[in-house]
Amino acid sequence: MNTPTYDPYTTLPFVGYRRPGSHQPETYFSLMHFVESEKFRGVDESYRQYLLTLDDPEDFLMETAGVTQGMRRDDWDVIKLGMIRAGMWMQLVQHQQALTDSLLQPGCKSSIDLVTHVAEQIYSRLIKANHEEGEQLRRVVLTGDCTISDGSVLGLFDQIFANRLPDEIYIAAEDGVALLAEQYCIRRYIPIRVFDLTGRSIEEATEEVLSKGTHVFSIGSEDLSDSHFSNRALELANSDGKPAHRIKWPA
Repeated sequence: MNTPTYDPYTTLPFVGYRRPGSHQPETYFSLMHFVESEKFRGVDESYRQYLLTLDDPEDFLMETAGVTQGMRRDDWDVIKLGMIRAGMWMQLVQHQQALTDSLLQPGCKSSIDLVTHVAEQIYSRLIKANHEEGEQLRRVVLTGDCTISDGSVLGLFDQIFANRLPDEIYIAAEDGVALLAEQYCIRRYIPIRVFDLTGRSIEEATEEVLSKGTHVFSIGSEDLSDSHFSNRALELANSDGKPAHRIKWPA
């Protein structure tokens, strides 16, 4: 029987965190595009963006092989495991059919040991989610006021997820709490899904989000948010019997 294999350099584009200053998610041509570009987050944004434009595999390999390791971010050894997991998870969610015979099989191998280790972690998590009581996937909708910009909200997120980080975080393509939630995802390398609100009703958008989302947390200063998406997400979660909370900020 052949061992299932996964090549992180294979062109299999996926979207993830939003481009700085934009509501549009970035596109990564392969898992390694995500990995190599994240080495330079907070260090050299222009070079990070340049790597994401290299759609030719040979050009990408030549470019990344020639970069000195000293240029990368100082915390690379600390964050690389979680970072690879976030990228692989986002790619898998968006390409389940294409990855059925590799990442969704036990014993999947890669030419990179760390990638093999992460593949084992993700497969194990999915098995637990499907077969063990209380281990269902947690897909958390983080939403709230569009006018909140206080970075200390990130500490509130740490309190909310003190016992267990979500498997994924869902946000709307808004500012305020949604932008801070995305910053939190990048800091903790939590997989994200960004839902575009352009050209469709709030009702349609929230129904799509809550069809998968398992929990809703809305942060704001009043009982109602200035985000129509946030208000409707709470309503829909409550009507569906899903955990939903409006958290006052500042407390």
